Amino acid sequence: MNVLIIILGCHVAALLNDRIQTALALAQSVEPTANVSFGFSGGIKYAGAESEAKKMQRLVETQKPFIYGANTDNWDFILDEKSTNTAENFVYVRSLIEQEAFSNIYVVTSDFHAERAERIANGIIGPNNPIEWIVSPLEFGDFRAMEQVHMRNVENDIRKAMRIL
Repeated sequence: MNVLIIILGCHVAALLNDRIQTALALAQSVEPTANVSFGFSGGIKYAGAESEAKKMQRLVETQKPFIYGANTDNWDFILDEKSTNTAENFVYVRSLIEQEAFSNIYVVTSDFHAERAERIANGIIGPNNPIEWIVSPLEFGDFRAMEQVHMRNVENDIRKAMRIL
């Protein structure tokens, strides 16, 4: 059994950490013999900063010794340090699922972000994609309202990202 857990990046540390904690709880719930690949998807938002993917890897690596009930020896990490937005994240996800057969594919994102992320995934990967959505519950400021503004640009975001393929 090969499980892929994609965590979408976020430049807000509290939200990124919440997504990591949600993904770790999920990883602990899969059967111990499963191979779990974490896909950390997020590039550099600000000059000189560490990529969101590297931050996520570091967060998981530091917590691995304290995780009980999961076979962390079967975990591996795949980094996408180029994506700078949700649509580019899913171009990366599409390439991953085209390269390898996974028995389960999960995408972890924040609850307020899930609707737009799913619309983008459907546009880039296809509406019958095998993704199971896992949402982290933390809310942050007016991000839910901001998502409604971003929803207006989904089709344009998909078109731009598809040029990467």
